[in-house]
Amino acid sequence: MPLTPEWTQLKYHPKQAALWRTKAKRVALLAGRGSGKTVIARRYTVRFLPVRRFDLSGTPVARPMYFYALPTREQAKRVAWEPLKALVPQHWLAEPPSESELTITTTFGSTLHLVGMDKPARIEGNQWCGGVIDEGCDQKPGAFGRSVQPALTHYDGWCWTIGVPKRFGVGCAEFLSRYDQYASGELGPSHEAYTWPSWDILPPHKVAEAARELDPRDFAEQYGAERQAIGGRIFWAFDSVKNVSDTVSYMPHEPIVVGSDFNVNPMAWNLSHYVGDRTLTFDEVWLRNTNTRATMDELHRRYGDHKGGYLFIGDSTARSRNTRASESDYAQILNDPRFENAVVRYPKQNPSRQDRFASCNRGFLNAQGERNSMIHPRCKHLIHDLSERAYKEGSREPDDSHPDRGHMSDAYGYPMHYLRPVIVTTAEEGEIMVEAA
Repeated sequence: MPLTPEWTQLKYHPKQAALWRTKAKRVALLAGRGSGKTVIARRYTVRFLPVRRFDLSGTPVARPMYFYALPTREQAKRVAWEPLKALVPQHWLAEPPSESELTITTTFGSTLHLVGMDKPARIEGNQWCGGVIDEGCDQKPGAFGRSVQPALTHYDGWCWTIGVPKRFGVGCAEFLSRYDQYASGELGPSHEAYTWPSWDILPPHKVAEAARELDPRDFAEQYGAERQAIGGRIFWAFDSVKNVSDTVSYMPHEPIVVGSDFNVNPMAWNLSHYVGDRTLTFDEVWLRNTNTRATMDELHRRYGDHKGGYLFIGDSTARSRNTRASESDYAQILNDPRFENAVVRYPKQNPSRQDRFASCNRGFLNAQGERNSMIHPRCKHLIHDLSERAYKEGSREPDDSHPDRGHMSDAYGYPMHYLRPVIVTTAEEGEIMVEAA
């Protein structure tokens, strides 16, 4: 008989079964999206609420405390609070869960606290019998050693750290190092490491859906729980032969999507048609020592008779005076009578670089081997930027030291992220914006 309707039967998996039975005090878990790691971790925490606990001297703990931690309190409340409450039977509750404190108090004297590690002090000042640190790659470096470990000592508390093995994230290096240390066996049986891919658990159609939505590296990381190297080419999936074709052509009756990076020198725009799943980039505008008005003049000179309409998508800085224009860039486009039917989409703030890069790479090559983004050879500045732009060694920061680098690929990335966002849906975790970051 399940404790609540949320305690549904899980698909049997030998590693998950071993994890559920573990006696280890420290666990590091790397597993793919939707593969059950979060479900198991939440249930494992709740199962301890009625269990009597003792301190190191053998004295019963009067009020055992447990925590479930995510990188921020806002994230914790948004993704974990309702699922945790749903796992706790009503007859276990001593009082209604505290919505302000995110605390569940039971008739056994135990409490479960949902916390955000953006302020690690929320863990300090108490002694805990156990807890879970979720999204390990996004946790602040050093927080485990400074705040969590000392708070587990009096009651010999257990702690799991779980997550996807991201190659970007403030705490990824520390989390992955901890996993390696636990997996090595050098710390003995009190420390264990587990890993499994999503396709061990998810239905095949969900895996295939993810493979279409992600490039091979993101798919291997997010669903295969495989660690990917940091660094190298940013647009690694772009192939200057396979993603470049002179068959890409201008279509008079399809909307022209103008990706815009506003800069005085150079001004970088690229022109594409978004047709079905295909992104077809047929031209670019690259002008030096210019402004928005002059770039609009050039666009009109080339495609002034276009009948399919225009969609302009660019960076958020276009809302302010960042060129020599007398008006803001986006206002100039909106007020240009030659483009009276133009639609303008400039975000209040730019998406993260990693989100844009992920959207681009997925277009160039997804995990099913499909190349849905093609570029005409005349777009030489875009092709060069996609071929050469790289990360600074050992970091996730683009090496844009050359003044021409990054403008055209950023212009390409804004509409790609807006119109082709990398979004994955799983039954367990709902809608997830996948970060190559």
